[in-house]
Amino acid sequence: MPVFMTIAARGSGKRILQNGGWLLAAKSVGALLSLVYLALIARSLGPELFGGFALMFSFAQIVAGIAAFQTWQLLIRYGTQPLIDKQHGLLAKLLMLCLGLDIASVLLGTALAAIGILLLAGPFGWSAGAQQILFALTVILLLSSRSTPTGLLRLFDNFKLAALIDALVPILRFFGVLLVYFTGPNVTGYLIIWVLSEAVPTIVIWGFVLAQRRFPLADVNPMHWHLYAASFQGFFRYALWSSLGSTLRLLNQQVIVVVVGLFATVEAAGFFRLGHQLGQVLARIADGIALAFFVEFARVDAVHGDAKAQPLIGKTLALTLLSAAAILLILLAAGRPILAWVFGDDYLPAFPFIMLLGAAAAVQIGAIAFEPVLMSRGYAGRVILAHLAGAVTMVILLAALLPKSTGLSAGLGAGAAALGGALVSAAAMAVAYRHSNRNIK
Repeated sequence: MPVFMTIAARGSGKRILQNGGWLLAAKSVGALLSLVYLALIARSLGPELFGGFALMFSFAQIVAGIAAFQTWQLLIRYGTQPLIDKQHGLLAKLLMLCLGLDIASVLLGTALAAIGILLLAGPFGWSAGAQQILFALTVILLLSSRSTPTGLLRLFDNFKLAALIDALVPILRFFGVLLVYFTGPNVTGYLIIWVLSEAVPTIVIWGFVLAQRRFPLADVNPMHWHLYAASFQGFFRYALWSSLGSTLRLLNQQVIVVVVGLFATVEAAGFFRLGHQLGQVLARIADGIALAFFVEFARVDAVHGDAKAQPLIGKTLALTLLSAAAILLILLAAGRPILAWVFGDDYLPAFPFIMLLGAAAAVQIGAIAFEPVLMSRGYAGRVILAHLAGAVTMVILLAALLPKSTGLSAGLGAGAAALGGALVSAAAMAVAYRHSNRNIK
């Protein structure tokens, strides 16, 4: 049975750097190109229309994020040991489970999209035509999930191919935005490009997966997919916890953009989205190391136990803390001139948003190694509690700050709430990690 890549018996540190290098390259390309195409969109639409674009796409991402299951984590968590033991039938059952969750997420997301559009159409002034377009784009985004095929590539240590396909997203957006920019800039055109840039790589990655990896799917019955969970202890519980964790993270990323739009102005929502996007440009680079670490930790833990995997944690923490410090220094020293040069003087009011949300991103990066360790050790519940503590903190701060402010000040209050939530979540994650270490000892 062919595999994507033979897993070489090389050192874990080298493997993390090599796999992280591919992810780093892809995310660096995305970070640089995103600055260009966001600048084109922002300059061509202006602050108000850019805010409308940000609200509509944030809505689609919220629905997709809430409905999605983190099947790539499930494949790593439950597929590493069967892969090592060459239990291909067990891997086929795991894949069928993940595909079933993908279908369930599309059905759930479609229902959420319909309800959400009906509720928000009035406050945001979405016309009937805009509602139909947004619904269609949201459904396409739901169908464009790459979590399962990406998980398969990472499971078989083929980070190179996964990274190259991920790099397609910003490349397609770049050329698509150029096309719309020169043929007639409009919100709908940019939204279509945004969603197509997710759909095309999904088709490509599934093509590679189906062509290069043949699981014995003929031996499993799709009608009985839910019964296969008995082969994987705590499968649905883990799926639920990981899904809830990603949903809670959306509060700091997409949901809060919609909240700013409701309590402040569409323009402020655009500034907030821009601040978050620029903060995440540098954050994506550190994500590469974290993802590589998650896969390697699961592999070493499965083969050698936690004692051998433990040294990886300190190295990864050092890398992420350095990345977080670098992000803050770059934003502080060059954030304002970059903003004016790339996006124009009309967007200078977004600079405080960039600092607040960049700081929140830096905090998340500094603690990013804790989550995969806790998930691998079976402490998914504590990860959720940490995210929940951050979400509750943010909601409390939003409730305290937003009603007392208007316009851009309301958006800044939301940025402060996002930073406060990130600090609490990171602290809770660190406490949970220390407690898990005591349990092991």
